[in-house]
This record gives sequence, structure tokens and C-alpha cells, in this order.
Amino acid sequence: MNLLPLLWLALGAPLDDALADLARRLPACSPVACPAAGPLTLQPGQSLTVEQLRGVALDDDPPRLGQPAKPYPANLGDGFAPGTAPYVAREIRPFRLRRLHAEWCYGGWHTWAMSDYASAHGFDIVSAYNRRPAEVTHLPAGTRWMHWGGFVDWPKWLEAAGLEPGRYDQLADRDVASELAAQGTFARQDGFDSLMIDLEHSFLSPARLRQADFYPAAGPAEQREAFEAAYYAGYAKTYSGPLEAARAAGWRDRSVYGWQPFARTWHGLEKATVDPATDEAWNLYGRRLAEAVDLLNPSVYCFYWDPKNVAYTLANLDLNVRLNQSLPRPRPIRPYYWTLLHGGGGGWRWWAGQPLSDEETRAMTVLGFFCGTQGLVNWNWSGTGDHTRPSVKPAADLMLRDRLELAPVGGGPPTTFSRYDVIHVLSVTAELVRFQRVIPSEARSNYGIGEGRPVYELAPAALQPHLRPAAEPVAAMVEGLALVRAIEELLAAGRPVIDVPAQRQFAETLPIVRRIDLGAVQLLATWDPLWAQQPAGRAVELRDFAGRAGLHLTLPADGQVRLWLLRLP
Repeated sequence: MNLLPLLWLALGAPLDDALADLARRLPACSPVACPAAGPLTLQPGQSLTVEQLRGVALDDDPPRLGQPAKPYPANLGDGFAPGTAPYVAREIRPFRLRRLHAEWCYGGWHTWAMSDYASAHGFDIVSAYNRRPAEVTHLPAGTRWMHWGGFVDWPKWLEAAGLEPGRYDQLADRDVASELAAQGTFARQDGFDSLMIDLEHSFLSPARLRQADFYPAAGPAEQREAFEAAYYAGYAKTYSGPLEAARAAGWRDRSVYGWQPFARTWHGLEKATVDPATDEAWNLYGRRLAEAVDLLNPSVYCFYWDPKNVAYTLANLDLNVRLNQSLPRPRPIRPYYWTLLHGGGGGWRWWAGQPLSDEETRAMTVLGFFCGTQGLVNWNWSGTGDHTRPSVKPAADLMLRDRLELAPVGGGPPTTFSRYDVIHVLSVTAELVRFQRVIPSEARSNYGIGEGRPVYELAPAALQPHLRPAAEPVAAMVEGLALVRAIEELLAAGRPVIDVPAQRQFAETLPIVRRIDLGAVQLLATWDPLWAQQPAGRAVELRDFAGRAGLHLTLPADGQVRLWLLRLP
């Protein structure tokens, strides 16, 4: 049970102070009084959206970003004048989260200026990417640095130790942490505060383990049971060993990427269940791993261009939270988001690497905090590319940022291309780009791409302004964090309540509603995943709201994340 809301109510003043502070910054933002019973229909104008935060001082002591000591190298800067880069959120003034935390883990070329911007717009922890923290003196005071990497190649480590590949059972009786410490694997790095260890090595499920050549299938039951216990205990040490070695080296806020309490899933998510008492993976090794970390980093990367994405992230987080809450001391959760689509599988997938829509990026940023998480991580990687300027080259799939009308080559009525439409580049010369339009609904006929399908032409200089940079969703994430900053005290002190399970919202593509219970005050958020198909939005109905018999609430949901404050009688 979360006792914080009860503590707030006992104190009285802190909750009132938080509401008063919110009203001071946003005079129109005050709780709507609920009747004891009967219908209550809320109007869009009674909600808080990011549009009301533009130009508003969200922070009484905002982070102050200075100028770097010297210009950035051409491959690390981006060349945009201040305030004009695609990752800049329009009229969102500098702010920092105070109770919650946002980590910036966006590396690769042309990211240094973007990292600087992020450090003054919601993100208080940044990864270095080829920078030495001691040499970076212009970031806002209080900025913390995160160091991340793989550090341990377990197949090679096992081989070097004279052990058989994949034989985690042979680690069960070894002091893995001390061996790693003696090897200096996790030596403390000057200037860094926290450590994320990327460990994504595979293991065998119980069913597959029993089919392995090294499994003692012919042995008695006691031997088989002891072997399986040793195998999973050894596998757990491949995580707990690095974490313990890192703690001994002086690292704090240690976390792991590559394992999470509930294994991320899309297919079958609507039916997924977790019971901490019976979940096999959790009890074989998961609980031990969760107790070894300081923070949990479940990954909620999105794979497809699909309106279910936000519900997918929430459902996965809810299941992770459920397992985490079974620990004697639940760990803070900071999920990993990726503002590009993972793609899911091999072969040509036009959506792979496309930026998430601003609407869903903003929504998943805000709504994740309604699951009971304590922060987030924005991960991305540009490699040697440039996420601030789309690269037009043959076979590239590029997303449009605005409307475009073009007649096909050979004549015919013009085609209207809309924001978020994707084009497939056929050829590029200095004078002309030839491309086709991706049509998602025509999956069985190669998405409208190929011989006999309409072809369009445009000069590179004319096409470029219409293309959507991969870094654009960063601005939407900053906008989401700005909304979080406005209600941060309420989020940090409240108890998440699930009125409509995210798994059902995922299965049925329902409008999303989430709630934070603060006793007499209720904080709600709504968003509609079908905002593109139904711009006017849909209604959310909550009967017997907050346990009040006969109090029936109706809220609008659309493409805006809408926040509502209600005061119960």
C-alpha cells in the first residue's frame, strides 16, 4: 500500500500548497468540484494541455545553460541557430524535474547541442558520448552524468575462465563479483554519477534446457533439480556479479538494460498475466536480479506504426510494476523509451527507424508516470548519421512533416501527401528525387511500392523542407516532461489507480484514461490513440467514479494529452 497520499492528507498543507503552486503558474488550472452522485461531463476547456504551458515559467529556479568553451566539431554539433533546431519544443521554457528523474541517453554524431538543450529542458541526467564530464562546464548546475556500456562479454568471459559456453551452472559456486572486481571491469570513472550495464546475453528456458546436450537427462530427479537450480543461480550471477562489482567500485544508481521483470511483449499482450508467487522466470532468477539493482530499466521500445503503441507501453509497465511491488523494497522504475520505431524482424519494413508521432511520444511520456514509475530514459543512437537533417538517398524511407501535393509522373490528378506519410526513394540526382508513396493499408501488395505504382519527382531542395527529422519527437518528449513538471508534486505523492486496464485499451484500441488518487483530489489523464482517424476524439466514461456510487464521469479524449483535477465531495 502506498502511504504517501495518506501522509499528505494527514498533513493537509502540502497538497494544498501543490495545488496553489499549480494555480499560481496556471490560473485556470483548479480542481473541478464533483457532485456526490449523478452525471458529470467535463469539457476540454477544463483540462490542462501542453498548449497552456507555452511561455509559462515552470521552474522558479530554472536550469541555466551556458556556452561551450569552444565550438563543437562539425560532426558533433548540428549548425542550427538557437531555438531553430527540430528538437526544440516551441515556447517551452527551461525546467527540471525535482522529485522525478529523466535520463538523456542519445549518442552518435550531431547530438552534442541536442544533449545541451535536453539538460535544460527536463533531463537532469545525461550520458557523455565522447565527452569527459570534467571538461564540460557549461551544463546547468546539478547535471548528473551516466556511464553506460556492455563491459562484460559473457561468452568470451566464460571461455577465458576455462568454462563451457552457455554453462551458467558452472558459475553457481563461483564468486563472480570478486572475479570481476579483481579484473577491474567496473573501475570508477571520474565525473560520472550513475552506471547502466548493458547485458543482453541469452539463456535457455527450462523446456529448452532439458533438451541441451549438457543436461543430465539420465540422472535421478534430485540431480536434475539441482542442476536446473545451479543453472539459473549461475545465470543470475551474470547480472548480480557485475552489479556487486560495480557497487564495490563506488558506483551508485546501478541499473541493467537487457533484463526486466516482465519480458516486453506485443503479441498476446492483452492476455499476459503475472503472479509474483507463481511466475516461473521471476522466481527462478528475476527476483534476485531485481534485488541486485538500484533502479529498474524496463524497455518499452515500440516496433510498429500502430495506434496501439501507447497502450502497449502502459500495459508492459503495469506488468513490470506488479512484479516490482512484490519486492520487500520495490526499486524505482525508469523505463527506456526510443523515439524511433524498432521495426521488429528482418527484411524491408518501411516503418523501421521512422520517428514516433509527436502525439504518441507526448502521450507515452506523460502517461508512463501514471503507472507509478519514477522517471524515464530517452535512448537513441545516430551513429555517424544526422538525426536533425534527413538523408535523401536511394532506398531510403522518409517521413513527411507537412502537407505536400504532387501529380504523378506521366500525368493524372495530384496526390495529397499528409504529415506522417512515408515516401520510398527510388533514385537521387543533383536535380531530381524520384519516389513512391508508402500505403500502409496495401500490405499484401508491397505497401504500394513497386513497378506499375505511381512515381513522383521533386528537386532535392524542394523536397528537403517537407521531410521529418528523426530528432523531431524529442521536442514532443520535452513537452510531455513539461506537463509532468506541472503536476510533479501530485504524481510523486499520489497512488496510481487503473480504472480501465491498459491491456484492454491495447486489445480494443480504446481511448486511454489514467488516474492518480490523492484522497479528496483526483488527477486524471486522457488521450485517444485514434486521434488521426477521429480528430474530434471520443468520450471516456467512468461509472461509480473513485468508488462513489452513482457518480458517473464523462471525459473527452483526443490527440492532446489532457490532465484533469477533480475534487471529491
